[in-house]
Amino acid sequence: MGVLPDEATLADALARQGERIPLASMCYVLGHAGERELAEALALATGRPAIVLDECVIDTSLLEGVAPDLLRRMEMLPVFAEGGIVHVAAARPNEVAAHAHALFARRGWTVSMCVALAVTVARSLRGVIAARSRGDLRWIGPEAASDGPARHPRLALVSPDDTLDDAVLGERAAQAVIEDVTKEIAVDHFLLETSEVELPGRDTFLAPRASSIGADTPWPVTGVGSSPGRDPAADAAIADDEIGDLARELERGPPVQSGGPPRLLIVDDDFATRHLLVKEIEPRGYQVDTAASGTDALETLRVAAPDVVIADILLPGVDGFRLCRAIKRTQRLTGVGVILMSAVIDSGRVTHEVLEKYGADGYAAKPLDTARLLRIVRELVGRRRARTRSDDDAFDAAIARYQAGDVDGAIEMLRDGVALDPAASKIRFALANLLQREARIEEAIDEYESVVELEPRYFPALTRLAYLYYKKGHTLRAVETWRRALPHCEDAALRRNIELFVRKLAQDSLAAR
Repeated sequence: MGVLPDEATLADALARQGERIPLASMCYVLGHAGERELAEALALATGRPAIVLDECVIDTSLLEGVAPDLLRRMEMLPVFAEGGIVHVAAARPNEVAAHAHALFARRGWTVSMCVALAVTVARSLRGVIAARSRGDLRWIGPEAASDGPARHPRLALVSPDDTLDDAVLGERAAQAVIEDVTKEIAVDHFLLETSEVELPGRDTFLAPRASSIGADTPWPVTGVGSSPGRDPAADAAIADDEIGDLARELERGPPVQSGGPPRLLIVDDDFATRHLLVKEIEPRGYQVDTAASGTDALETLRVAAPDVVIADILLPGVDGFRLCRAIKRTQRLTGVGVILMSAVIDSGRVTHEVLEKYGADGYAAKPLDTARLLRIVRELVGRRRARTRSDDDAFDAAIARYQAGDVDGAIEMLRDGVALDPAASKIRFALANLLQREARIEEAIDEYESVVELEPRYFPALTRLAYLYYKKGHTLRAVETWRRALPHCEDAALRRNIELFVRKLAQDSLAAR
């Protein structure tokens, strides 16, 4: 591959090569070529990215939970982690790839297997292990050390394509990416890959139940009660007749009406909290009512039933626990979800048994993580709506109309589904795809943005949104969105094409300035 200067040098390396020292490593040891040159040759020969370990700065915590002897036997080393991906250098990447994926999947990482010189893998691994035993946070490769102090991890990566013309690579990658995001979406893709409960990476944030958490495990939230230091278990022992009276009052309300946008009731005596939640939730298509006390909340619940109640525990009048239990005892409010919230201010601790006793469906600690709270809300709304209507029936009808050739009719039916349930990511994704198919780009962008907000790690929505940004000339937004999509792309070839295309777009954008 032109790395060595002549045939005599190659003959020398071959003559000295031992059984355990591959040719590239022997050339490095003999000084016939530098590590970067040899890494480029390995990348071209194997088709894998290569890591130049002498130029890397490695975070020693990457070895946490991994037996050093195992890494030595496999001749591999975790070098750099970012965005859920860990880059692993290995002398024999094809042989150890399965072991690496199993090893690092425990930490929630996707593995990118890279090739490296066997001799530098062994030397760097010894250095990282020694640095970790000394308590050093970083191991700095000899070439990286020559550049001055290194405070942050650094990855020196050589692509198999780096020796090719960037313009050719960029055009080739662009074609592959655009073909992927403009291909016809099969109906089974809608049905199987966008199910709201099956979307990849979806976390459940609902309150744990006794079946999933030990009886002696404390609920990791605040203390409760009207006075600090109060025993939560004693506070939970509320007379049934008091709750029964509240439930009977709520039962006198009008029948629950199904349909329409999801409704929430926020109950908190703190105006700032109510204002924050209304500001965060209403723009997402929810109808939001508020109450400043448990007593006010009961009046609101007598008039109409929401899908979800978000209530502070320490409320004036009827506290959050009593309010929650009364809702759960009311037949008219069957299926209404209740999320309790509180700040960590009391000395007591609330166990999951206490929350289960009152029937709470979820918990949110203050200061509120609104993104997490919204996930709980969407889950509870989905559960409640599933009891009163079938989204799948409407969705199937829309897809049947699409298959019959009535695209406009299918779009309108899907829009009706979104109006009924703004959190239905499956319906929104199908709608966005049909709008893209019909070249209604701005509308498609709006729907893809909603899907990404609902499901931030859903790759098909992210990459299609990025493409539409690119098509509309929003290059920086396209680059940012594709970068967000990369950690969630399971197709290595597509991921590589996106990386190349994004690099080309970024370079073109800088040149245009």
